[in-house]
Amino acid sequence: MSRWSSFGIGVRFLSHYFRDLHPYEVSAQIWNSCDQKCVYCRCPNVKTSLMTTEQWMAVICRLRALGTIRIKFQGGEPTLKPDFPVLCRTAKAAGLITAVVSNGISIAAQPELLEGLDELVISLDSIRPEVNDGLRGKGAFAGARKAIDLALSRGIRTYVNMALTQKNLEDLDSLLVFCEGRGMRMNAQPIKFGTEYYDEGARSIALTPEQIRNVHRQLSSWKKQGRGLMFSPQAYRKALEWPDLNKNTIQSSGYSKCMAGRYYFHIDPDGDVIPCIPHGGGFSPKNVLRDGVDEALRHARYHKCGDCWSAYLNERKSLYALRASALREFIKRK
Repeated sequence: MSRWSSFGIGVRFLSHYFRDLHPYEVSAQIWNSCDQKCVYCRCPNVKTSLMTTEQWMAVICRLRALGTIRIKFQGGEPTLKPDFPVLCRTAKAAGLITAVVSNGISIAAQPELLEGLDELVISLDSIRPEVNDGLRGKGAFAGARKAIDLALSRGIRTYVNMALTQKNLEDLDSLLVFCEGRGMRMNAQPIKFGTEYYDEGARSIALTPEQIRNVHRQLSSWKKQGRGLMFSPQAYRKALEWPDLNKNTIQSSGYSKCMAGRYYFHIDPDGDVIPCIPHGGGFSPKNVLRDGVDEALRHARYHKCGDCWSAYLNERKSLYALRASALREFIKRK
């Protein structure tokens, strides 16, 4: 993306900033099905109804009218859903930045799935095939590697997301070196058990609070050294200040001022709108089909999840607060 395009994003951002609704970034979970079974993930086992292709297309068009800049398709494995290419093209035609989080297996087999994508976030937990596939499933490493090569050869901005556990903690530096060697940026996120999509049966492989702090201290230090991480040092340091890393979130005394539910939204496969996946606070969502897109989005701001230690979400908080460190990282990624 050129700097002129970054300027255009800024114009769109400011033109909607003072409006009642401004869903700048939307995570669209189009289904829970997946062709892998990561040892720490129970997403494919979470049953839900699905919106139709036409319903998703209508939602995407309404989001663009409300100022959405970026839509990120998630699952499960979103590229397996038969209408993924249609939804991606619809979002692209509407002028949105299109992104997908994928294990890469289906992309490796069908490179045409990359058409219409601006960004690819590949799930990769180790550069050792036996470790990666032990966590994610047979063939996951080969699929991810090929998808990365295909995306980079097409000029698609490509990132790696590493889910950190006891099984792959020692691979943190080697995976970062792998990404840096290909001009990719990486994020490493400790698995946060205690949320809907993570399997409590795998809690034994979770990092300890001290390991989480050490990881974030290292990530912050590496970022200051200019290494290829996605977020600013401040986002990684949030975990160092967090009082109890066994708790993912803390409640606010009143309605939250978090950017989730104001500038950032998550839409479930059935059309429920929530502030973000790891939110806490006893929130009852409204639905884009039953209540309408505008009302479902408006309702999502009324939650009581006050704060979290996720580097990803804290970087977003800084970005939408227009803090210099996050703005610099955003521009660099473009």
